[in-house]
Amino acid sequence: MKSKWHVVHVLSRTEKKVAERLENSGVAVYLPIQKQLRQWSDRKKWVGMVVVSGYVFVKITDSEQVFVLQVPGVSRFLKHNGIPVCVSETEMQRFKNFVEKAENRKIEFNTEIIPVGAPITIQAGRFKGFSGEIVEHKNKHKLSVKLSNFGHFFITLSPEDVSMVSG
Repeated sequence: MKSKWHVVHVLSRTEKKVAERLENSGVAVYLPIQKQLRQWSDRKKWVGMVVVSGYVFVKITDSEQVFVLQVPGVSRFLKHNGIPVCVSETEMQRFKNFVEKAENRKIEFNTEIIPVGAPITIQAGRFKGFSGEIVEHKNKHKLSVKLSNFGHFFITLSPEDVSMVSG
């Protein structure tokens, strides 16, 4: 049986610990982490922040679902119409590349259905080759990347990035 990427819902603020437990059990895990500069009253510090709060991606066979559900902190598998959501290998690789290339630009996650925008491919710069949709929101250009049946990921593009797109 072939393993597929599944989306696992975890208890609040346990994403890193659950991912560690799953990895220690031999499960392939992807937890998107992004460095963000956080401000405290006495200092600033770069910290690794989870991109998708409450979720961890696991690459498992269908028969391994029961094992994953037994890991402390795991709540359930995300389902769409009663069927566990699976993300294709291609989409998962595209998402991983998206998170990696975003560097310190804040990624926002949204599960709301967004209006269909103009399809684009970025032609130059660090996001070269990414396809998605441009969405206008409060006068900022955003690139949207969709993972089927899960949600959209956004990153704000600079005016230079926006000028380097093609439809």
